[in-house]
Amino acid sequence: MLDRTPRGLRARQDLLAVLGGVKATEPDEGGAFEVVLECNGQDDALQRVWDAVAAAGADDHLVILEHPHIARHWEHRSPSDQPAAG
Repeated sequence: MLDRTPRGLRARQDLLAVLGGVKATEPDEGGAFEVVLECNGQDDALQRVWDAVAAAGADDHLVILEHPHIARHWEHRSPSDQPAAG
């Protein structure tokens, strides 16, 4: 968590809601918290959290400490530029 403002705390709640029923630790003194997912490995977990941060509109308040390997992830992509779901 980048901040503990009401909007920052709401961003965390929104992220967890988008992820749907996952377990998460409480933020530590630095704002870091862990999310526990059932998935097919670390890359899959990172992608799911990355997508959830975007869907929750939480990227101004939350960052991922372990980044997924997505080329040029910071650039906006139109829906036609998105990789196909597999």
